Parts: sequence; structure tokens; C-alpha cells
Amino acid sequence: MEINDAWGYCKMSDVVLFQIIQTIFWLLIVVIIVIVFHREIKHLLQSLSSLQVAGATIQLKDRKETLRSYILLAETLIDLVSSNDRIEEIQKLLNPSQIESLGVFALKYTDEMEESEWNEELLKNIAYLLSRAGRYRQSVALYEALLMKRPDHWELLHLKALALMVTRLPEPVEEAHKILLQLVNRYPEIKETRFNYALVLSMLKKEDDAYKEMARAIEDGYLPKGKIR
Repeated sequence: MEINDAWGYCKMSDVVLFQIIQTIFWLLIVVIIVIVFHREIKHLLQSLSSLQVAGATIQLKDRKETLRSYILLAETLIDLVSSNDRIEEIQKLLNPSQIESLGVFALKYTDEMEESEWNEELLKNIAYLLSRAGRYRQSVALYEALLMKRPDHWELLHLKALALMVTRLPEPVEEAHKILLQLVNRYPEIKETRFNYALVLSMLKKEDDAYKEMARAIEDGYLPKGKIR
């Protein structure tokens, strides 16, 4: 028993020693990084000591909490843009250049993040904001990135078609027509798709077909709500 106890004590001592060595190693790494990059870290903390919101400058006196505050703010904004219920209100708060900046961020996000980690609702809502702001190229590019992952997703195809229709340009509108025709054939029970298919037919000067599709959508009980989504 004494031999076993001694052996167990030695094993436990080795584990403790290993943990101590590992802790010291990482502390040394941190110290080296601070020494080497002390100027950069100082400038970063100084730049983060104030935050501009709606033209006002907010001083963050406790620099230790600055990074945490930025992270919380970013998470809050992401949660807001990821919410379908608030997207219309957010649109009213942003000007077109801010929405375009969101588009640049979103496209970079899709390039650099693994697909499995994408926040699809966030990307879809940014694409919607871009479409409403007239930034259809960015909007369509985002929908296409999402469709690479989910090529048969009804809503994404539908939203891409609407973004193409916003342009009122011949080639994009024709592409929207092809998408909506496929969706109408595949999902004839979805009234909203049929209604928007009637709209794209009207844009292509196919008035008779547009009237028939519009009448059928209304007969099926579809009532437009004055918005594209």
C-alpha cells in the first residue's frame, strides 16, 4: 500500500508540476507580446477610449472595460440586424452609405468565415436592407452566396428575384422572371410568389399574362401589404 501511495503521490506531483510549467509558459508569452508590442497596445487602448455614436463622442474612462463594451455593442447590433421583426425600424435609422458599409462587411464576412459558422439571418437581412436602399448588386451577391450553401431555398430565391426586380433593368428583370417562373411551377400554393410573378410579367410588358396571374393570386386570397417582404 505504501508503494502504491508513493507512486500515486509522484504521479499527482508530476501533474501539478506540468500545470505550473504550462501556466508559466503562457505568462511568459503574454509578457513577451506586451513588451514587443507595447506601443501598438497603448495606441489601441487610446483609440478605444472614446466612441462616437450619432455624432456625439462618449469617453470611456475605464480602458479595461473598453474592449468588452465594444464587443457587447457589436453583439447587440448583430442581434438587432438578425431580427426579422426589427429590420424595418433599423432601415429607418440607417442612411444609404451606412447600409452600403454593412454590405461591404457582409460580403467580407462570407469570404472569411466558414459557411458552417454563418449567421444566415443576419446576412439575409443585410441583403434585404441593401435591396431597399437600391444597392442591388451587393444584395444579389449576398443572396447568391447564401444560395451556394442552400441552392433550393424558396425564400432566398424569392428575395433574390425581388432584388433583381428593384433594378427595373431588362437583364436583371428577365433573370427575376426565370426565378419566379420556376418557383411558381414548383410551389403553386405560395400566393406571394404568384403575385410577384404577375408583377415581373407586367414589368416585361406581358400584360395579359400578368393580369391572369394577378387575378389568380387574389382569388386564392393573397392581399399585398404594401411591402416586398
